[in-house]
Amino acid sequence: MKKLKVARYGYLLISLLFCLSAFAYWLTPVASPSVTCWISGGILLAYGIIRVLGFFSEDLYCLAFRYDLACGLLLIALGVVVWLKGVSSYPYLTPGLGWIALLDSFLKVQMSKEAKDFGLRQWNILLLLAVLTAFSSFLLVINGFPGPQATKALTGCTLLLEGIMNWLTVIFTVKQYRKNDSVKDEEI
Repeated sequence: MKKLKVARYGYLLISLLFCLSAFAYWLTPVASPSVTCWISGGILLAYGIIRVLGFFSEDLYCLAFRYDLACGLLLIALGVVVWLKGVSSYPYLTPGLGWIALLDSFLKVQMSKEAKDFGLRQWNILLLLAVLTAFSSFLLVINGFPGPQATKALTGCTLLLEGIMNWLTVIFTVKQYRKNDSVKDEEI
């Protein structure tokens, strides 16, 4: 049960970091490439660790963390690569974010279908967010908006959508057993 709490709150914290990163990205001038790589590598590592913990937690519905072992290990590896390569990884951060968010949104599309089959009422909200995140991240991957300002706006949108999608996934789908084996739905 402790692993589930750590995974749940860690997931919520990372989701909040994604949302705050979106606003910081929109509102601040461009940070130095070395600082951006250092922060991005740290977030990737933390996100990966939390996803691996989520996979090994005792989630009642087994929806939110189903694919998190492989995704978590990939994120950890990417975080290490970004730290080791430093500034030379900087040009790959934006399309890399697009690929990560695209993969995550595709997995959330599948998870929302499973949530529907499971009988969760909010499956359609999760599906909508997954589709919006997939669209935004796909545009990011193909450099769908020419120019640095448009790419900056799109990157912020992708970060924000990824954060909201993950936040609501945890809120709607992560449940734990109580001592009497009934579902405990904590309010966050």
